[in-house]
Amino acid sequence: MNERIVKNLNGGTKALLAAAGLFAVAWPIAISLLDGATLRAQTVSPTLTFEVASVRLAPPPDGRTPARRSSGVPGPNNNDPGRFSARLPVLNLLLIAYDIPIYRLSEESDLYLERLDVEVKMPVDTTREQFNVMLQNLLADRLGLKVHWATQQIETYTLVVAKGGPKFKVAAPYSPQASDDASRSDTPDRVGPYGFPIPPAGNGPWRGATPGGKIGLRGHNETVAELARAIGSQTLGAPLTDATGLTGKYDYTIFWSTTATDAARRGTPATDDSDGPSIFDAVQEQLGLKIEKRKGPVQMLVVDHVEKKPTEN
Repeated sequence: MNERIVKNLNGGTKALLAAAGLFAVAWPIAISLLDGATLRAQTVSPTLTFEVASVRLAPPPDGRTPARRSSGVPGPNNNDPGRFSARLPVLNLLLIAYDIPIYRLSEESDLYLERLDVEVKMPVDTTREQFNVMLQNLLADRLGLKVHWATQQIETYTLVVAKGGPKFKVAAPYSPQASDDASRSDTPDRVGPYGFPIPPAGNGPWRGATPGGKIGLRGHNETVAELARAIGSQTLGAPLTDATGLTGKYDYTIFWSTTATDAARRGTPATDDSDGPSIFDAVQEQLGLKIEKRKGPVQMLVVDHVEKKPTEN
């Protein structure tokens, strides 16, 4: 086991889980006909455009140049205000423009096949809601994008209290990182004997992952609804809502295997017990909660038309 390859997923744009193998922006979704992102977008002028915009087909991957993802999306982790730069498939650009997880995009078809280079400039104080409308308008102008919203019944999940009750604790005061004499095993770039990432010292928020798909997640001073969002759409590919009735704020740490989770979602047994628990088993065994499968109405984005090649700059 390579003990040095663990990726800290804190900071930057949140990971995109799209068919192109790139990261998708994760968004906290409640099961409803209209979510907060849609309602907020309605308060922004629909005619907003970027100050400068360039959209071109990206060159084919050559295997030598690292894939360039997006930067400059307005938000608390934006380190490049006033500029958005991306080399992404149309599918990923749609997810960013409409601020939705991939499960809310109906009929993905071949949207991930064509990659685009996008470079735009905007006022440095542009909000995320304004940016969303600007990017939507850019895709409509350069790719002829036409979409509509439709309510569909999809597979969803609900978080409830398991028999025996919760196993996590009420939030403790924030604990800073350990001193310089802390053990090397406390550093976040190593894994433990079972192949799971080792969290750094303290109790601050942290997420780590190994190349083998073993995930560690630590939350501090979070509600159960925030916990549900943290492990929901990225892990389950569907919304996870909180029905526990718990109203406090808590500290928790949880570890699970994406391989075992994928097998559990398919209803097939895990191929190797050494992979570790699925998210379903981990939530119940480590947190004292339970994930139940249900169906519910979710507002989906339907793509009516989009060109594969943009018009000239």
